[in-house]
Amino acid sequence: MIRIRHTGLVTKNLKESLFFWNKVLNFKIKKRAIESGALIDMIMEYKSAKVETVKLADTSGVLLELLYFINAPIKKKSRIRPYSNGFTHISLTVKDIKKTYKKLRKLKIKFNSKPSKSSDGSVLMTYCKTPEGAYLELVEELI
Repeated sequence: MIRIRHTGLVTKNLKESLFFWNKVLNFKIKKRAIESGALIDMIMEYKSAKVETVKLADTSGVLLELLYFINAPIKKKSRIRPYSNGFTHISLTVKDIKKTYKKLRKLKIKFNSKPSKSSDGSVLMTYCKTPEGAYLELVEELI
């Protein structure tokens, strides 16, 4: 193992997701592509898969990949909860959590709580929902 390459996040509305990650949270677009073919069909586990991918980078170069399935099969909606098994959230370190919280609230982003101090007192943190329905943890380091 060398390092984590990127995190993939499936969206049903690429325009809304790009606005959130690129314009609101300032992730930079690094690569955009339409992917299809035999390998994509195998990986995605359905025939004739066609997916638009957008790789975005934070200020340290960590990548987030948005995936928009142009022809996704209809699937019953599953709900991820903070206590669900498997991957549940992405965590971002921010400089000023109160400022970020106010900015996102103005944009109607739903939060689970106001920013609060962690039990060990080392950070202020909160959770909110992304346009894709995933959870985003925002953390301001205090120590």
